[in-house]
Amino acid sequence: MQRVDSRDTLLSIAGYDSGNGAGVETDLKVFDFFGFHGAGAITAITAQNTTGVKGIYPVKAEELRHQIRTIVEDFHVSGIKTGMIYSADQVDVVLEEVDRLEAASHHVPLVVDPVIFAKDGTPLIKDVEHFKQLLRRALVVTPNAVEASLLMGGGKEVEDPVSACRELLNSFGSKYVVLKGGHIPGEKARDVLCWRGGHAEYILPRLENTDTHGTGSVFASALLSSYLKGSNMVNAVSEAKTVVYWGIKHGLHVGKGIGPIDPLVKMRKDFHKYHVLEEMREFAKFISEEKGFSKLIPEVQSNLAHSIPPNLVDGLEDIATYQGRIIKEWDGKVRVGFPAVFGNPTHTARLLNGLIKRGVLADSLINVRFDERLIRKLSDEGYSVVEIFRENEPSWGEERTMDWIAEISSKEKASVAFDRGVKGKEAMIRIWSLGIDGLIRTLKLLLSE
Repeated sequence: MQRVDSRDTLLSIAGYDSGNGAGVETDLKVFDFFGFHGAGAITAITAQNTTGVKGIYPVKAEELRHQIRTIVEDFHVSGIKTGMIYSADQVDVVLEEVDRLEAASHHVPLVVDPVIFAKDGTPLIKDVEHFKQLLRRALVVTPNAVEASLLMGGGKEVEDPVSACRELLNSFGSKYVVLKGGHIPGEKARDVLCWRGGHAEYILPRLENTDTHGTGSVFASALLSSYLKGSNMVNAVSEAKTVVYWGIKHGLHVGKGIGPIDPLVKMRKDFHKYHVLEEMREFAKFISEEKGFSKLIPEVQSNLAHSIPPNLVDGLEDIATYQGRIIKEWDGKVRVGFPAVFGNPTHTARLLNGLIKRGVLADSLINVRFDERLIRKLSDEGYSVVEIFRENEPSWGEERTMDWIAEISSKEKASVAFDRGVKGKEAMIRIWSLGIDGLIRTLKLLLSE
């Protein structure tokens, strides 16, 4: 009986990064993120960490060939991404094995990341001129500005990314070139994709983050993955750039030097969002069944804001609230306005977002009616309570009110903020915690006799 793979395999031919920031092991993470099975053929073992490359131990050309053939004879390889190809004879092996694979089966898209130097300047490709033969076989080549300068010859700096991209395209013979703009000065990072007859530009804010190790590996492997998922090249570059952007923004903060980016941050966010929604269903059950909870609901109704872990929050899109709020019915029962949705700009979501932006460790927040007895009970139990004097609020519009309250509360290191209201604004208590269980304990405290 013929064995059928559950999903296609993508092959990374690159070095092994002992610090797990780039190279084969990072490519495999990205392939898996996109739903592919990843396989790796290692060109060199490196001794490196976040402070730099301490040693390079290349494998012999025939050992590399053996790895590639062993993979190809068992897996259906749908695409190949290359990184560090250390020696000229390794380049020859890769070219020969790509030819052999295509002759035996079908065209296999090849994405080449020309990693000429490591982040610390260590050369990762010994013979750049010979390496250029690989570029001519590529579907797409993904140099940064420094690599582009070297590949164009003469070491001239990239001044006009579009012109440089076209020059590289004409020189390489590949179908596409992506010139990455991370090394080009400017307020924003500008990447250029060019092909014969056109080009596209991608602009995102430049991130000031020291965790940038692995950006090239992640970009190229994400580009290949997205393309093979069915995206056209313009959209594939956009998706790959987004993966890198969020990976840098949520760098892993490990080591003493240039740390690795996190290519799996979107997967982590999606995982946590599922659990946020599950916890909001459980919370709704609690407030619907808890005797007397309706007494805590103010005239303007309540709402719960619940976020993914604070270190992963980038804005309201990572904070969920009930779309229809928490409502007190005429008979004293509580109705929760499902569904719970992310990105709803409620007061509770804005306040939680403002707190998280200021480093407050909180992921759950609710508003309840103001009552002096409730404030005394919280103070007596050791909660850090701050009073907000709404009459002192600057005249800047409703949208900034919650941010103003967050600013005061964070400075006071509070976990409870209350105000006595002003004309047209109901008095209110707002409570937050890290972990929804902590919020439930607080609410039970307020309901206790």
